[in-house]
Amino acid sequence: MTNSLYVSSPVNALVQGILREDKTLKQVLRHGNFGLGTFNDLDGEMVLADGIFYQLRSDGSVLIPDLNLGTPYACVTQFKPVNSFEAPKQVTYSDLQQAISKSMLSSNLVYAIRIEGTFTKIRLRSVPKQDAYRPLVEVAGDQKEFNYEGIAGQLVGFWTPDFMHSISVPGFHLHFLSADKSHGGHVLDFLIEEGEVSLQPLDQLSLDLPHTIEYLHANLDQDNSADLNKAEH
Repeated sequence: MTNSLYVSSPVNALVQGILREDKTLKQVLRHGNFGLGTFNDLDGEMVLADGIFYQLRSDGSVLIPDLNLGTPYACVTQFKPVNSFEAPKQVTYSDLQQAISKSMLSSNLVYAIRIEGTFTKIRLRSVPKQDAYRPLVEVAGDQKEFNYEGIAGQLVGFWTPDFMHSISVPGFHLHFLSADKSHGGHVLDFLIEEGEVSLQPLDQLSLDLPHTIEYLHANLDQDNSADLNKAEH
């Protein structure tokens, strides 16, 4: 659907430690050509750019995964930006978030965001593959951080309203993929040298509910927003 966000599973399930679901990358790809997420057992961060999946692993490597791999959480859309602007030079992640927020039509919509440019410095992280189910906030302690300077690439992700926190990560959630496709990860901070920001407001939501035993028997009623914020930001 045009202007629709597809979510493969509620993020609340991931927060509670359900790290394996029954949705494959091939199935997710039917719903969009742009987005992010992770892989079963949290085996790295995910970027979907121009219809190609990239697996950003905890050792810093990037590979193109088999489409039969599963994902416990993915957010994708058909990316068709409706407006763009030049990023202010030498601004931080926090300052650029403010600039993007000012260009949003409403804070009650979801926005797909792509930022292409050169970064003076950028700080990323990725998580190692898990052998056992643990709550996401505990797994976040295992994350590996990477720092790069003078690197070109793209940021791929979304801004999501807070009221959707049980479905998707609220606020800004971006993953980085370097221009040479050799580095990437979940964005923690950066200083951007120059770049272009492209935005697409999304006003429809398509949510899949898994049928795995773990999901069907999970208690997803509790408010996990504090743990999600700690793990993702």
